[in-house]
Amino acid sequence: MRSRCIALGSWCAAMTLAFPAFSAEKSSLPDEITATGGQGSAQAGGGAALISDQSSIHINPAMLYRHKNYDVAGTYVWPIEGRPFYRASAIDGVTSKWTAAFEYTGFSDALTARDSRKIDSPVRRRGSLAFAIPSDLLSIGLAGHYVEADDPTEPVAKTVKGFTLGTGIAIQLANSIRFGASVENLNNGRLKNVSPRTVRVGLAWEDQSGSLAFHADYRDRERSAYLEGLPLTAQGTLAIVDPSVTPSELPHEKMAIIGGQISTMDVLRLFFAAGKNVGGEKSQVTSGGLGIYQKNFSLAYAVSRIYPDAKDLQNSLSLSITMKM
Repeated sequence: MRSRCIALGSWCAAMTLAFPAFSAEKSSLPDEITATGGQGSAQAGGGAALISDQSSIHINPAMLYRHKNYDVAGTYVWPIEGRPFYRASAIDGVTSKWTAAFEYTGFSDALTARDSRKIDSPVRRRGSLAFAIPSDLLSIGLAGHYVEADDPTEPVAKTVKGFTLGTGIAIQLANSIRFGASVENLNNGRLKNVSPRTVRVGLAWEDQSGSLAFHADYRDRERSAYLEGLPLTAQGTLAIVDPSVTPSELPHEKMAIIGGQISTMDVLRLFFAAGKNVGGEKSQVTSGGLGIYQKNFSLAYAVSRIYPDAKDLQNSLSLSITMKM
């Protein structure tokens, strides 16, 4: 019996004579869609009231107000599944009261034809522009995100393009305590499979010297029925399904995240974080990293276990250089 197939997840097999044995596991969202780059890679994607480097473009653009330099930065990510990718950014916290940031996401390999069922992101490129507008009491963040990708809902290769918006707020509650909240990809419409709407709320405590900080976050992320809802085969590849069947809506991923950072010798920083699903199916993440932070540059390495039963780790390397204006 000949089966038709459709690209749900990453890429599909063209034809097959029989259905392979199924695994009980469901496919996971490709790393690129949720990875933030920068310090966020070592904080399990949390830190809505703590992080102010390039990852705040996604986590909470309002936190950019704390970035007081002009930096160019980049993060290279080796994902668990799919093509390695990079995020290059520039943040200007010097020339204006507003802090502005730009980020571009690209891949080391081109997007291949749909000739296999390997788990990979269907995205070709992304671009983001963000601003933080501070006042005496709070900071407001605004962000716009452009994405160009293969539409995973279509049975044949078809490009989908569009823009989404994000916003955030950061409030200094006391000398050492901040509150942050944000929404990413507000108007995602046709792009929700590659740009899921994500709500973040967090608190952060940081000592006056900046050598010790902790954060606690709650994150609510839409799931992609086309990229997360498909069963895996016993071999760990995406299963073949009838293309006339539309995947049903999946419950949101609701995760509680805690983490922190420790600075020592005015040079080294240690990062750590862990998150766990507060409802629904099993989901958890653990992250950590180590960085060297000098006056004019920083270099940090981060690892994350984003799938609870996977042996492989997501690895990333971030470099930031401060430019003199």
